[in-house]
Amino acid sequence: MNPRNVSLEAAALERFMRATRAVNAAFDATRGEPDFEEGGRSVARSLERLDAALRELETSGQSLDAILSRRAGH
Repeated sequence: MNPRNVSLEAAALERFMRATRAVNAAFDATRGEPDFEEGGRSVARSLERLDAALRELETSGQSLDAILSRRAGH
């Protein structure tokens, strides 16, 4: 196996895992967000953070899938 491919796979997997943790943290922040002060801006920020984390999770998952598919020869 090519060491460069192993490195790409490891980096893609790490990115995916970071994205997963970010989604969990962002989701937890929205669930624990009782503060509707500032005209709901804190809630909006929490939801924006969750949306960004979900987009990164999707992108990182697609990248990981592409790398692993190339490795499998698909």
